[in-house]
Amino acid sequence: MTARRAVPIIGDYTSGSAEQPHVVVFSHAWVGGAGWFVFELARCMAGAGVLTLLVCPTAEPIAREPRHPNLSRISVRQGAQGGGSKVHRAIGALIRMGVGFLAIARARLHAKTFLVTHLSWLLPAVLQFLWIRILFGSLVFVVHDGTPHAWSFPRILRGFERWLLRLTYLLPSHLVTLTHIAREELISIYGISPAKITVIPHGAYESGEPTLPPGNNKVLVFGMLRRNKRILETIEAMRLVDAASPVSLVIAGAPHAEDLGYWDECERALEGLSDRVRTEIGFVPETRIPELMAEIDAIVLPYEEFSSQSGVAILAAFAERLLICTAAGGIGELMEAGLESVTVATPVTPRTIADAFSVFAATPVAERRDMAARSHEALSEYLSWGRIAKEYVKFI
Repeated sequence: MTARRAVPIIGDYTSGSAEQPHVVVFSHAWVGGAGWFVFELARCMAGAGVLTLLVCPTAEPIAREPRHPNLSRISVRQGAQGGGSKVHRAIGALIRMGVGFLAIARARLHAKTFLVTHLSWLLPAVLQFLWIRILFGSLVFVVHDGTPHAWSFPRILRGFERWLLRLTYLLPSHLVTLTHIAREELISIYGISPAKITVIPHGAYESGEPTLPPGNNKVLVFGMLRRNKRILETIEAMRLVDAASPVSLVIAGAPHAEDLGYWDECERALEGLSDRVRTEIGFVPETRIPELMAEIDAIVLPYEEFSSQSGVAILAAFAERLLICTAAGGIGELMEAGLESVTVATPVTPRTIADAFSVFAATPVAERRDMAARSHEALSEYLSWGRIAKEYVKFI
C-alpha cells in the first residue's frame, strides 16, 4: 500500500502577490469532483485578476494544486474521506472545525470577503459561518445541493437538521446556486429572498484529451452511489434488456456515507448478473478516470429528486461520452445549452431505463460519437471557467 503524503494541520501562508488578497476561497474539499471544483474556482478567480487566498487541504493528486501569480495559499488538515464509523468521522470533523476556525481567523487578516463551498458537516458549517460574520467578514456561499441527498441526523432530530440547513442560507451575504431549479428550491422551500441568489453554472471538468468511444456498448454508472441516481433500477434494467443485447454495465464509485444500506440493496440485486455487470466499489482515484472513460461508450444518469448540477454529466460531455439520462436538475439546463443524449423517460423505472438502453444499442456508433462531439463543442463556452470567473467577479 502506498504511504499517504503527510499534510500539515495548518500550513504556512504562502503569498503569490505582494498585495493583499481581495477574496478568500474556503473549503474542506481536496479530492475528487468536489476538490476539482474548489481548485478550478480559485484558479479562475486568480486568472480573472482577483487576488485570491485559497484555504483548504492540499490537492490530491498534487497535480490539481492550483498555481497562479494572483493566488496565495493556506493549507489545512485533510478529512477522513468517508472512512471509519460515524463517531470516528464526527471526531475528525470536530478537529477540522477547530482548525478551520484558526484558518478563518488567519485568512481574515488578509481579506474580508469569503467565498465558501463544500463544507463537511452541517453543524461545523453553521458555526464557521457565524465565526466569519463575527469577524465582520462578507460571506458568499456556493450551494451545490439545496437539500442533502441523505439526511445525517436521526429522524427525531430532522427538524433541527432542517433548521441548521436553513441557517447556512440565512447567514451568508449572498448565495450562488449552480442551476435555476436549485435557486427556486431555496426560494420555495427555505424562504430565501430571490435577490440574495445568483445562478452561476458548474465549470467544466477536463481530464485530458477525449478519446474515441470504443464502440463496445459498455455503459458506466460513476461517482457517489446514492439513491437519486437510481442505481438499483439500473441494475434491474439489465435483467429486462434482451438477452441478445450487446449492452453491459460497469458500476464504479463509493457508497454514500450517510446511506450505506442503499448499496447493500444494490449488491443483492446483482445476483446472477456477473456476466453483464462489473463493479469497482470504492473511491475512484483520478488516475483511474481516463482509463474508465476509454473503456466505455456512455454514462447512465437516470436522476430523480435532483436540483443541482451533475459533475459526472459534465465529465462525460467533455470526455465525449454519450449520456443516457433524464433531464433532472442541471442536466436539463445542460440540454438547453446543447447537450445531446439518449433520454430516460420519467418516472424512472427499470423498464424506462431498459428502453433507453435499447435505443442506445440501436444507435449507430458513428452517430453516438457525433452527438458526443457536438455536446462537447456546445458546452465548451457555456461551462468555461474564464466566463464563470467573470460572473463571480460581478458581485465580489
